[in-house]
Amino acid sequence: MSFIERAVEMIERGVGAGEEVLSEHAEHRHAAQLFLKLGIAVFAEQRLGGTHEPVDRILKALDGHAAEHGEVDLDHLKAAHEVLGEEFVDAHSG
Repeated sequence: MSFIERAVEMIERGVGAGEEVLSEHAEHRHAAQLFLKLGIAVFAEQRLGGTHEPVDRILKALDGHAAEHGEVDLDHLKAAHEVLGEEFVDAHSG
């Protein structure tokens, strides 16, 4: 294998690894956005007289996200530590 071929192979592996990291970040960001929306829906239901339908819809979206990407890892959600406490998050993190 020539030097150029090896260099191209190394670059392709690097790009592939970078794409994987970006994809994983996007998955975590999407889960975080769903949790934010869930909080808003629960607040609206509990304090503003909203219906439970948005809560159910967002929970189903979280279930779909977990089915597609694996369980949502609370350890990656900074807000989980603040809201639920370190002990709870540690007990439920993979």
